[in-house]
Amino acid sequence: MHKNDLLKYLSSNAQDEKWGLICTTVGYQNVKPHEQYPVSAHPSDYNFTQQGRTLDEYQLIYITEGEGFFQSDSCDLRPVEAGTIILLFPGERHLYYPNPETGWREMWIGFRGMQADTILQNYFSKREPLLKVGVRESIVTLYNKVIGYSESSIRGAQQVIAGIISHLLGRVYYEHINFTNRGNKNTDKINQAQMLLREHISTHLSPADIADRLSMSYSLLRSLFKSITGVSMSSYQQQLKLNLAKELLTTSTKNISEIAYETGFESVSRFCCFFKQHMNITASEFRAQHGILHKTSRTEEPQQKPAQ
Repeated sequence: MHKNDLLKYLSSNAQDEKWGLICTTVGYQNVKPHEQYPVSAHPSDYNFTQQGRTLDEYQLIYITEGEGFFQSDSCDLRPVEAGTIILLFPGERHLYYPNPETGWREMWIGFRGMQADTILQNYFSKREPLLKVGVRESIVTLYNKVIGYSESSIRGAQQVIAGIISHLLGRVYYEHINFTNRGNKNTDKINQAQMLLREHISTHLSPADIADRLSMSYSLLRSLFKSITGVSMSSYQQQLKLNLAKELLTTSTKNISEIAYETGFESVSRFCCFFKQHMNITASEFRAQHGILHKTSRTEEPQQKPAQ
């Protein structure tokens, strides 16, 4: 498993079970061309054998890059391309894997419960487990929200995650039934650009670098991005940083220095100026307004010198 991959397996209690939808696992991984698959870090219950595997839960596996193959008891061997959700049903033997020539990037969520049964049995089918939705930043955002709450030990996290999964199922259904009517490759490219900006928020992947990764000219990408989203790439990137900063300030105990690093700023002072410019209050004031308790920081906001 690569150091940037993530695999989470969630616990639940009797009170969580009463909610009717429980998240069991969430994560993502990049599989490089000709790399062994699956990774060996999964618990034994989740590992594949040569005959495939059978789970006692539903899973949504989102392939955002690369291509591969899928088959199950109810579905013959089929190719899988980027922008496809693989839907797994409990008790259904299945097998999926990336094309060795391309590898792929996958995100997944596992869940179970009576609420899940009602949705899946009425709106989805074991015979059609490959749902084409395109590469959608809105879907990736929902996966990332589940990941964020999965790392919290706060009571009620399972219930919030259940709501996000219900939203995700609705979004997947909507995107799939409307996918054939859309068919806009430019929209997929911009969604991929948005995903790359989000994934590299703490690094310095430039718009020109993104254009290279999408095999587009920078001028075309910049023009399409503004036309489709209504904002420039730099404005979108700044909004991502601001949203992440607000989220970390209100949901984590990380200090200002750590948050500045996670949001891609070279120094605490640059982050503080950015936050004050956009929010009209300091990051510490914003955190205090939301009543967040946080650990004593080793490096907090630089103090203003008194006027001479």
